[in-house]
Amino acid sequence: MSKVPENILQTYKLALLGKNIQQSRSPEIYRKYFPTNLIYDLLDFENEEFIDRPGALLAKYQGLSITSPYKKVFLNDVFLSENAKKCQAINCLVSKSDGIWGENTDYLAIKDILSKFLQKNGKLNVIVLGDGAMSFVTQIVLKELQIHFRVFSRKETPDLLKLDLQDIFKSQFSSLGQKLVINTCAREFIFNGKIDRLTIFWDYNYYPQGQHNPHQQLGQSYCDGMEMLELQARYALAFWFPNKIFK
Repeated sequence: MSKVPENILQTYKLALLGKNIQQSRSPEIYRKYFPTNLIYDLLDFENEEFIDRPGALLAKYQGLSITSPYKKVFLNDVFLSENAKKCQAINCLVSKSDGIWGENTDYLAIKDILSKFLQKNGKLNVIVLGDGAMSFVTQIVLKELQIHFRVFSRKETPDLLKLDLQDIFKSQFSSLGQKLVINTCAREFIFNGKIDRLTIFWDYNYYPQGQHNPHQQLGQSYCDGMEMLELQARYALAFWFPNKIFK
């Protein structure tokens, strides 16, 4: 991984905007790229009404990441990339010469990872847990990649925590292909239903270092959200600093 040369005197200022984000691992991700000259702030807001406008935020920061529940807050205030338009959500903001732009690197990271799953397995059968903003983005990518999927949410499935995924895959999907479950629900959602060891459980959540992972009982089939966080950061850096190379 290449780093910005340390002899550059400029201090880089980045931030993450969200709610209940004090345990975020984003600062450690970005410090891999800026080991000595980074200021990274966590802008933790309990309510949307206290959030500054995009111009005021980007007067302080060269790049701003946005996480739940504020990915739709600035939709009508900035120019949108094609990805942000189709996802109707923003997770990155930057100020350019022609105005403030919003991007969705969730979409880019999810597409990268699902494409790798496809390349490795040839065919995927996917169950998506949850129907929020991240589920919506995931569904867009699944449709674009022509992957067969079903969505289950707590609105329509009260016993989502204890869903029998083994039976659903058997009754509603082809017997061919890798079985993949994508959990887009919030961190407090802990799946305790039926799943076999050959089914991959991809959890969009990740946990602070040293904190117990409640999904560890899923064994080797479990993947957390750290790879997606890393990819989101790479795409965000390219969006904020298009003239720099990050490897």
